[in-house]
Amino acid sequence: MDNFVLHIPTKVVFGKGEFSSLGKHAKELGKVALVVTGRRFAKESGLLDKAIKQLDEVGIKYVVYSEIEPNPESKTVDKGGEIARKENVDFIIAIGGGSVIDAAKGIAIVAKTGDKIWDYLERPPKKTVKSEVLPILSVITVAATGSELDGAAVITNTDTRSKRGIISPFLFPKISIIDPLLTLSIPPKQTVDGVIDMFTHVLESYLSSKAYAPVSDSISEALMKEALRFGEIAFNKPDDVNARESLSWISSLALSGIPSAGRSGPFPIHRLEHPISGLYGISHGRGLAILLPAFLYITKDVHEDRLKRLGREIFSTDSPSKTIERLVHYLKKVEAFESLKKYGVKKDDLEKFARMAFEDEGKNVILAREPLSKEKVLEIYELAFDYKDLFKNV
Repeated sequence: MDNFVLHIPTKVVFGKGEFSSLGKHAKELGKVALVVTGRRFAKESGLLDKAIKQLDEVGIKYVVYSEIEPNPESKTVDKGGEIARKENVDFIIAIGGGSVIDAAKGIAIVAKTGDKIWDYLERPPKKTVKSEVLPILSVITVAATGSELDGAAVITNTDTRSKRGIISPFLFPKISIIDPLLTLSIPPKQTVDGVIDMFTHVLESYLSSKAYAPVSDSISEALMKEALRFGEIAFNKPDDVNARESLSWISSLALSGIPSAGRSGPFPIHRLEHPISGLYGISHGRGLAILLPAFLYITKDVHEDRLKRLGREIFSTDSPSKTIERLVHYLKKVEAFESLKKYGVKKDDLEKFARMAFEDEGKNVILAREPLSKEKVLEIYELAFDYKDLFKNV
């Protein structure tokens, strides 16, 4: 096993109906909150009104900032930070999916420092997070990114459309409320996108690392298996509370550091996906679903041993090829096996995707189990552009 430091400073409040404890937990963090939400869901679902009522009941003042878009943008984050400073808020409440929580993390930096958030996302970064930022209480409404239990955020540059991540131990939410009931209204397509996101979070370090870490391998396999199982249940029965509950916890654990403890590894599929959602606004999870079969097929020889084990543990086969085919079959069952071409991606942009991915990595290769050259990256993009007849009979 690799040596590792596991640091999870977030207080997790998990369970059905725990949204009602928001006011009580908010009192632990401050007296004036910036309530950060997306543009529609929190308002239209009534969650924002319910949150404000709880804050009123415990005497917490608040300012509402409901401008966060999917794939949160740098200008939106900078504006939120300016409002937070102007209103002298002392903590942030983020109510929404991963985009809202990621934006809140960026706002927490900007509010504390007065910097532009992109200064922290340049390659190499102009600035790094060196001290505490505004504390965050997150209320997650979608099982997907795991931002409620990690110290990372992904932001899109409003002008260039580059999409990049920042990681810091100071970015963990102080408190995260994970109420599976809040995810019941998430439609099947968005639910599946979240499942693919959490599955891929676990899969990438499982594939990428060469460390001997059988305990982490077993944890990862269990999480991936259950993500697919409960994902299919939630896709077919959106009101299944047990499935929603399980997916909510899997999502949170996926990037917590627990599944990958002892075998750190890069995230090449995420690296290749960021330009897609950054430029075209495709859901991040859907972008991963599109790339996943192509990535596994093109890198099959490199991941042969890992795919054999994954196949045995999850797909009842020890054949790398059949493992990929059975994953494709699963994607078909949940209506997530699609191509870049279907989403209007122009083939001429594949070169641009590659350039942006390498700029994000900051190297002349994409880090993976074996580094990916530009030629290999383009093979992946080209296969994902139009699968044609490759998996027709799966």
